[in-house]
This record gives sequence, C-alpha cells and structure tokens, in this order.
Amino acid sequence: MRKALKRAVSPLIATMILMVICIVIGLMLYSMFASASSALFAKAQVSVEAVDLVRQADGRATFSIVIKNTGNKPAVWLTADLRGEGEQELQVNGDCVSDTNPLQPGQCAALVIERTTTSFTVGYTYRVIIRATFSDGSMFARIILVTCR
Repeated sequence: MRKALKRAVSPLIATMILMVICIVIGLMLYSMFASASSALFAKAQVSVEAVDLVRQADGRATFSIVIKNTGNKPAVWLTADLRGEGEQELQVNGDCVSDTNPLQPGQCAALVIERTTTSFTVGYTYRVIIRATFSDGSMFARIILVTCR
C-alpha cells in the first residue's frame, strides 16, 4: 500500500503571508482613520496680517487691511467692516473672494478703501469686523481695533 504524500506550506512562507496580510489591513485602517480625522480637525480661521488707517491733512482717509487664511479650508466670502460703514469685500489676485475665486489656505487677501470726507480722528481707535465664510458653510468672525494716524 502506498502512503499518501502530504504537502504543506513551509512555516517561513506562512509567516510571511500572514505578515503581508496584517500590513495591508493596517494600512487600510490607517487610511480610513486618517481621512475621518482630517474632516474632524478641519479648521476655519483667518488672521490679520496688516491693518492701517491714515488720515491726511486734507481730510481724506485711507484704510487698508491684509488678511491671511490660516485655516485648512478655502474661504469663499471675506469682508471687512470699518466702524459700521458697510461690509467691503476683500480681493485675492485682483478679484473679490468668491466661490469661483476662493482664498486658499495660506493665501492673503487685501482691501484698500479711500474716503474723501471722513469723520476719522487722528489718535482715535476704531473697530473693524472681519467675517469669513468657508467652502463647507462654516463661518468665522473677528473684531480688531485700528488706531487712526
């Protein structure tokens, strides 16, 4: 009678196959949790890089502000309101911040307003309200103070 030959995978190859399977599953889990956590930690924030309010001797005033997107979401609407005079849209690359021209993370937007007749007084401090809306609908608002010089 003939004895049946038994064939099996060597222990070394079996161990290597199990290690590859574990590494692939681990990478899949890491990828899944990394994408979920980036959505949880998305940040909508802007910071003021520069602000200035200057009144000339003839009564004209120039207000300028530069705002940077310090979050990790694009801003699709960005305004500044100096002392309640009405919201003015900031510009990036010459066009207003909008859905079609968003302020990407790390980019700066600027606004320069000139008023011919103003009631700004040198040495007085005025408030500026900055409002931003981001691509996911989240909003950010901040009040800063600027002293007229």
